[in-house]
Order: sequence, then C-alpha cells, then structure tokens
Amino acid sequence: MGTKGWGRKGLTWGWPGLRIVGGVIAVGRVGGLVLAVALSIPGAAQVVINEVAWGGTEASPYGEWIELYNASDEPVDVSGWALVWEGVTIPLGEESGGTFVLRSHVIEPHGFFLLERGRDDTVVGRQADIIYRGALSDRGETLRLLNPWGEVVSTANLGCEGGWWAGEAGASMERVSPAAPDDRFSWRTGIPGGFLDAAGAVIRGSPGEPNACWLSSPRILMSLPPGPLTGVISWAWQAQDPDTPAEDLVVSLNVSYDQGVTLQPVVEGLPASGSFDWDTSGWPPGEVLLVARAEDPDGFWGVAVLAAELGG
Repeated sequence: MGTKGWGRKGLTWGWPGLRIVGGVIAVGRVGGLVLAVALSIPGAAQVVINEVAWGGTEASPYGEWIELYNASDEPVDVSGWALVWEGVTIPLGEESGGTFVLRSHVIEPHGFFLLERGRDDTVVGRQADIIYRGALSDRGETLRLLNPWGEVVSTANLGCEGGWWAGEAGASMERVSPAAPDDRFSWRTGIPGGFLDAAGAVIRGSPGEPNACWLSSPRILMSLPPGPLTGVISWAWQAQDPDTPAEDLVVSLNVSYDQGVTLQPVVEGLPASGSFDWDTSGWPPGEVLLVARAEDPDGFWGVAVLAAELGG
C-alpha cells in the first residue's frame, strides 16, 4: 500500500492571485505589498509526480524508476488512474498496457508509490508498487498523471524543450516540494541517498523517501512595492534553512527577461535577510521574473520568484 512518508499537514490559502513557483507561494498584492512567500504546502495537491529517474542507475541506464507522492491526509485509491507519456500508458490499478506487475493501488496519506521499469531489483530493499514497461527518452518526455476521468492531476517536465529540467545519467530528477509546480525552478538533480541499485551502488535519488532537496534546501521570501517598478525601489528578503545557520546562507537578487532561462544578477553576496535599494532606471523596461536565490554551503538552494513589470 505504498510507503508512508512526510508527515506534514496541508494549509489552506485563499489569497487572490496566488500561484506556486518552484516551492514558492507567489502572491500578487496583499496589504499593498507584492509578496513572494517561500512556503511549501504538501496538501496543496493530492497526488504528484515527485521524482523521475529518467537516466537509470549506475547499474544500468535501463534501471529507470518513477515515484508518486500522496500529499493529502487520506489514502488515495488510484484504480482507474494512469501515468502516461508519448507512446506509453501505465494503468495504476490493473495489469494491462504498460503495467505487468501490480502490487498496490492505494497510496497512504503522505506516502510514496514506486514504479520500477522491467524488474524489481532496480531499487534494492524497496519493493515496487508497480513494475512497468516503457522507456523514458534521454531527449526528454512530458509525464502526465491522469485520474479516472482523464483529467491531468500532475505533470513532470512540462515545457522543457530538448531534455529534462534536472537529473542526469544515474541520478534522478527530484521535485523541490510536493506543492511546487512543474517548471525549471521546481526540480533538482538527486544526490546519494539511502538505497542501493542492482549492482550495489548508492542510488542518487530518494525512492520512497522525502526528497533530499526538500529536506535540505533554503526557503526564502521577498517583498516588493506593487505595480510597475520604476526608479529606486526597496527589495526586501528573508531566508532560512532547515539545517544551516542563517549566517552561512548567501543570497542574490536577479532579473530574468526570458522566463528564467538566464538570470542577470542585480546584486550578489547578500546576508540571509535584509533589503536593497535597487535603481531600476538602468534596466530595460518590460515584463520580467524577479528571482531571490538563497544558497547554503553544501550547494543546496531555494528561490522566490515573482513576475513583475519594469517601467524603465
């Protein structure tokens, strides 16, 4: 019946203009301020595609696995659901199509559901809930989790052109938070975890466990004045980390004119909290993403992202 995992309760948010960006709750206007709040809310989605080992393991490039996570407080029966990508359909509640071994069709509250390709020794010591047929292309795929009515419940790698948002040969692509959307800021490459592959090598990923990037990455919030940004504005931020003192965090403030593909630094080397008077007059006008990025000494990082307009 899957594996029980993160015991974090969901929260209910009712602010207008709210959207989740890379583990960040980005809010339009609240009390005259534009906010981007870096809180992760597992209950904000029911079941998500949480990790994709598209590059296999050290033992074999064919040792692919996929992990689902139930972020709700209730068990979820996925009978009638399917995980699909181009040319592949994996029913989650019956042995048909791409599913040839089905051991469970219920995901426990805050639990994990593991799918392994071809055989059950891809992840040693963790029994697969489903063994499936179907390869993930190294050139990229878009995964969709469908409920019995064909509605898309979750996606992975949506909008990534020519590859994957994260991961590599032998290392998984981990979602930074169950509440994070599916975009370039929401996935990290897996690091060595607690399971072994078929050859006895440590798997770089977290199959059936909370993702390492969620447990170790900084959280950051930021605030900016409302409306088009012109002249000198105050850009404030505050970061914290689950396992790192605030004085060891380094923050940078960045602008992107291409939806996050490239970041242009406004200022770097900032402390974990503070404010910066930014003269926007030297920056071309237009719609941008403003990105506050916090990094710890181990290389884990978190971002707050906000869509804004520079007035020039």
